[in-house]
Amino acid sequence: MTAEESAYRKIVHLILAGHYKPGDFLLEVELAKSLGMSRTPVGRAIGRLVAEGFLSRMPKKGCFIPQPTPEDAEQVFRARMAVEGRAAALAAERASDGEIDAIEEILRPEINALEKLDKDLTAQINRAFHSGIARASHNIYLETWCSSIFWRSNLYIFYFDSFYKLDKHEDMPPQKTPVQHKAILDAVRARSPELAEQCMRDHIEHTFKKLLFGY
Repeated sequence: MTAEESAYRKIVHLILAGHYKPGDFLLEVELAKSLGMSRTPVGRAIGRLVAEGFLSRMPKKGCFIPQPTPEDAEQVFRARMAVEGRAAALAAERASDGEIDAIEEILRPEINALEKLDKDLTAQINRAFHSGIARASHNIYLETWCSSIFWRSNLYIFYFDSFYKLDKHEDMPPQKTPVQHKAILDAVRARSPELAEQCMRDHIEHTFKKLLFGY
């Protein structure tokens, strides 16, 4: 793992752990000191989060976590439904058997990670799954758009999804994500573009409604 990737994961962990909230600035010098790293990989990791849409940049002030709004949330998740739905359809047409098997391997520890309330691993699995589907579309533009809109949506997921707000001693409410991820992958493996697209759209819409209505 490169120093930049390490810094990236550590910053995401701090956000997951509640050290930062919407509106907070992430200062490169302070982060480098708290992480025990040099400024270069930390600065690159922050720049990556800005490029992915998770952080915003204010001239002369630095990078900050943007304030979420209901209007922005709806736009973000509707965009995800359109872009990732299309990517899933193309994956059903173009993914190799090896790519499908690799995505299946990504999902193997998901239920265990959820049961253990391992937020870092759960986030990594979710990111890897959606990235894997987008990559399997074999359309570089769709893959880029999926990555960007995925991280913007995570601004809402990290701060408002009940799972990421749970204390490790609390009981976890029923989670539909593993079943939905499997349904998407099954549709891709079955080479059914229409079903893969619909399963992906349903999955993202469920996530949005869960954030909005709490179910």
